[in-house]
Amino acid sequence: MYQALLHATKFSLNQMKERICGRRNAPKQILKPFFEVDVNLEGAKSILKPSLEEVQSAINRAASHVLKSTKKVQNWNQKEIPEDQREPFYDWIAKDKEIVKVILLLTGSIQGTKNKVNDFLDRFTMYEWLWKEKPEESLKKFKARDPQLEDFENELSKFE
Repeated sequence: MYQALLHATKFSLNQMKERICGRRNAPKQILKPFFEVDVNLEGAKSILKPSLEEVQSAINRAASHVLKSTKKVQNWNQKEIPEDQREPFYDWIAKDKEIVKVILLLTGSIQGTKNKVNDFLDRFTMYEWLWKEKPEESLKKFKARDPQLEDFENELSKFE
């Protein structure tokens, strides 16, 4: 029974790790996202909703729930012992080196993604003028220069 619970727990945690962190030296697979994150404009700043901290917190809770699912499962050899004194398999599984290793990888899994996300969010800074400047004023300034066709093309090329 212990081996079955240990295997199921390891398998579940490793599946989570592979979906979140990816698999080393494996061909790129197209997987459905484990989390859906939106980029929102808040004030003059682009932010993620939910934040990376909230995503990491959800991963931590999920890993904890997988591990805690073994708390109510007790060894059948303890039926002579009063129920409140029986030792659940959780105590053994939570100490397993492989389980601890995967839990640690999961609890820090988003840390490696932070730089990539920040680089992605930085790409929006080139468009800041769209929400920082008032469109009416920008249009007035542009028209005041008596723009030619080439000027319009130059303005539109900013969106490429």
